[in-house]
Amino acid sequence: MAPSAIHVAYKRYYPMIRAKCRRMLRDEAAAEDVAQETFLRFWRATELHNAGAKPISAWLYKTSSRLAIDLIRRRKTVPLTQEPGSGMDPIRRHHAALDLDRIARDTPDDELMAVLLNRVDGLTQVEVAEVMQQSERSVRRLLARFDASHGRRS
Repeated sequence: MAPSAIHVAYKRYYPMIRAKCRRMLRDEAAAEDVAQETFLRFWRATELHNAGAKPISAWLYKTSSRLAIDLIRRRKTVPLTQEPGSGMDPIRRHHAALDLDRIARDTPDDELMAVLLNRVDGLTQVEVAEVMQQSERSVRRLLARFDASHGRRS
């Protein structure tokens, strides 16, 4: 992929990926780091771009989600800071973040990826299937399995 094409992709998708990481991580600095790492990997993955594999946006979403999940699993503490405009007090936010950390540790990767893309990022099941390169049926199963194991009804 030509450097100019990489620059265009960066300008187009970086704000979206950074915002997605911010929603997942609830930490501006961590979101910035994950978004930058995503684009560094994108730049290095020239064989992917030259082969014309899956759409760039799907690759970026999947890569940034995996990096964010890895970071959530490695965290020792959960930030207490309140996201601007979230309307949630810091204590409730802290408990929600602890729940997310527990879920991240206890949920299989593919299931967690589907849940985060669908429930945090707001992607439809069709879009989740595209990002994950799985069938819509598989995505429905992953979401149903998560709901069943965490006591949530569809």
